[in-house]
Amino acid sequence: MSAIKLSFNEKPGIAGPMFKALFTSRKGFNASVGLPAIEARWQSAKADPQALDKYLTTLNIQPSNHLPVLYPHVMAGAMHMHMLTHKAFPIKLLGALHLKNQIQQLKSIPVDSEFDIESQLGGFRLVEKGVEFDFYTQVVSNGETVWKETSIYFMAGRFGGKENPSKETSFELSSISDGEQGANWFVPADRGKVYAKITGDYNPIHTSKQLAKLFGFKRDIAHGFGVLAQAIEQTIENREGALSVDVIFKGPVFLESDVKVSKQGSTGRFDIYCGENDRSSICAEVK
Repeated sequence: MSAIKLSFNEKPGIAGPMFKALFTSRKGFNASVGLPAIEARWQSAKADPQALDKYLTTLNIQPSNHLPVLYPHVMAGAMHMHMLTHKAFPIKLLGALHLKNQIQQLKSIPVDSEFDIESQLGGFRLVEKGVEFDFYTQVVSNGETVWKETSIYFMAGRFGGKENPSKETSFELSSISDGEQGANWFVPADRGKVYAKITGDYNPIHTSKQLAKLFGFKRDIAHGFGVLAQAIEQTIENREGALSVDVIFKGPVFLESDVKVSKQGSTGRFDIYCGENDRSSICAEVK
């Protein structure tokens, strides 16, 4: 079966995919069928200066001549939505959890540069409580890959994982046992709505207390990638050039809460905690 290819010559719109995410029914994942081959490409993409400035200001990130390491993921967000809400994609997006990411910045990306953003659906792994599936993204500048990412999502359900689990496993990060205290800050009540306007991620768990409760949370939660970006800014000294970011999102960071970072010296390994919860919400390593 040939791949479904989506092509964009400007920043993709978000209204259509959001409607599909909220109201379109899905046939459900079938391990014997797998995932459809869906690819997308945004040609001649360029960071919008106003959106980038709002991102930096919101997350207290110092301006630079290069894009922050997580910003290509932010730029690709709307394109990802078009792929994950395509009629051929079997999983309802609001039921899937963004679980892990591995990012490689091969070269710093100048803020005023023009590049292509390319994404493809990858493989999947059956696990005991559901299925994990992969999502690949690359930034290509002048024919050279300068940034790439694997996003791992999880969907709970009975897909045969307990009886027939995949032998392959995704990476893991265990919480730091004796870390030293690092940065700390307060997440304001409006962070979810502000960050949604910047990124286009209007998942209701980030923008509404009432709707977040319907999904099992005690209240609305901060976007994990926004919390991670702020932690990288305040924890990692060298954020340009070649570097990698591994991250696992283990629990929510609630709005109107204190965030604390526990770090393992200068190794680039750190955990993020929400309020008085002694279980880490985010485990990350930058190297």
